Amino acid sequence: MYSITKGYVKSQEDTKFLIRQISSRESINQKLYEILETNKRDAVKELGLIEHEGRDVVIALKTKQAIRNVIAKALKNLTFLWSRGIIDKHEGVEMNKVLLTKIKSLNNIPMAIPPPTPDKYLHNIVWLENKDALIEFFKDRAKLAYFDYGDIICKEGEMPQGIYLIISGMAILQSSPPTFGIERSLRAERESTSRFTEYCTSGDIIGELCCLLKREFEYTAICETILQACFISLEDLYEGFDVFWPSLEYKIWLKLALSIAYQYFESSLVDEDLTFQKCVVLNHAYVETLSSYNEVTIDNVNMKFVIVVYGSVIDTKTEIPYLAPCILPKTCEQVQGTSDLSKLLIIQASEPVKNSNTKAMAHTSFEMTKRDYNWKRKDELEAGTHFRKGY
Repeated sequence: MYSITKGYVKSQEDTKFLIRQISSRESINQKLYEILETNKRDAVKELGLIEHEGRDVVIALKTKQAIRNVIAKALKNLTFLWSRGIIDKHEGVEMNKVLLTKIKSLNNIPMAIPPPTPDKYLHNIVWLENKDALIEFFKDRAKLAYFDYGDIICKEGEMPQGIYLIISGMAILQSSPPTFGIERSLRAERESTSRFTEYCTSGDIIGELCCLLKREFEYTAICETILQACFISLEDLYEGFDVFWPSLEYKIWLKLALSIAYQYFESSLVDEDLTFQKCVVLNHAYVETLSSYNEVTIDNVNMKFVIVVYGSVIDTKTEIPYLAPCILPKTCEQVQGTSDLSKLLIIQASEPVKNSNTKAMAHTSFEMTKRDYNWKRKDELEAGTHFRKGY
């Protein structure tokens, strides 16, 4: 049924092409074009319904077709290499037999493939880090969710129910300008009335920030195609925070902070190696949290960039406000949080700046400071009182 319908769609496309070649009257051409386009649109809708009702069969069919295409391409390349004398005749014959056997064996593959399990896709969530304990925890809690074309995954202004990891398909996100945790009235002079549009595809996650903050969605997510997602409920996510406190929640913030930094300041960070794994393991960058009126001192020697990725801060010396997202200037020595919650992404300098006259002394001082910091961080982690720096 799926194959026939798919063939029908292709036939409508081919016929439209032929009509353009042979038709001499524009009115007839337009009328036939509209009929063929309507037929094609109805057939595509039918394909979507078939795929929704018999997903496992369609997946198996698509897998078979993809394998056939790969083998057909391999046969074509083999013929070319054989004809040029690059592959020996005897070897070419044997390879040709193997490829033809593979094509025949496809008929023995069962058409019903068991539906995928959520744990297969949990490995794609970067903040789970492929760690067995984390994946095992969410494996039984995660569920597969299916959406049809035009379905709304979440609406702007609604409270989040959980996060969605897109397995297949595409969704479009439509929103007002993002607030980054700042009242819109504070951005009045920069506020835009235009709507933002963003596309999410396989591997993207919907709802991370809203779940972290337990705040309403700032966008509406609409399925552009049939979509399959791995769903983790808000309750299960926060249970995970409790079990794996404090690392899990921090790592989600780190992933989001890195994404915001690259989205808005890619040209400044082009030479930085800020992969999530390296930031976690080697402490290349970390997230600092500020609540309202809390302060943090900026060490411009060992901190290459300090980026406000959420909320707002004020320079305690000049009283200049900085709203997310922005890179703090090097003149900032200390900032104070001015939002209920502010997040700073701090990118470490690869090497401390040294004065040429006191190079050895500065190096020793830096190493001692670094060692003392690591000891302090170890004590804090063991005491369970602090988790942000370098975890």
